[in-house]
Amino acid sequence: MSLDFNKGGSRYGRTTKRKKTNMILNILIGVVFIFIIVLASSLFFGKNDPATDNENQLATGEQELSETEENEAEKESEEAAPTDEEEAEAESEEAEESAEKEKEKEEKEKEEESEEADDSETEVSENSDDPNVIKTMTNPGWGPVGTSQSEPHTSVYEEGHVDWNEKLKAVEAATRLKSGDYTLYFLGNGGSEHLSVASIKNKSTGENFKVYLEWVTNKGWKPTKVEQVKAL
Repeated sequence: MSLDFNKGGSRYGRTTKRKKTNMILNILIGVVFIFIIVLASSLFFGKNDPATDNENQLATGEQELSETEENEAEKESEEAAPTDEEEAEAESEEAEESAEKEKEKEEKEKEEESEEADDSETEVSENSDDPNVIKTMTNPGWGPVGTSQSEPHTSVYEEGHVDWNEKLKAVEAATRLKSGDYTLYFLGNGGSEHLSVASIKNKSTGENFKVYLEWVTNKGWKPTKVEQVKAL
């Protein structure tokens, strides 16, 4: 009986080769399985990482805050910026104020010029037979102060009456004192229906004056003479 060694050896080689193939396949399967586990773990833990979530939330919050601040800044800028209508209104008000100031300036200059003219025309006399009179002043530039009364005129000595107020206007024109600058001690008949006299004291200087008035038909009361006196 003869033995066939070649046949046995061939079977052994095939078995060994199959084992090697199976081992390689098992290794590859293991590697793939490990890779899948690592990938799944990375995705899972990366998605639920608190630090990552906090960083994302912080970044989102900062972006929203920045956008809010920008929007508020734009809104404030729009509110602060005047509209065309507001600018036109402001320009109109400025023009009116400027015109009013210019008008006041012109009126003041005219008043000063008028006062200078009055001063230059005022005649002063210190020679009086009355020992109570310090000096007497007259001015040809004094004219009637105007009136709203009709003719025939009746002189009225009732405080608050239009004729009373027009008399005081003439007193103030002659003395260049305003109503609050003097104290009125007397306002009465000056010797006839169309003559009147007022006694006043300058509050700031304490000087005493008598102002003589005359009625001019249809034109009102006119100052004719001012006396500075020692006593009223």
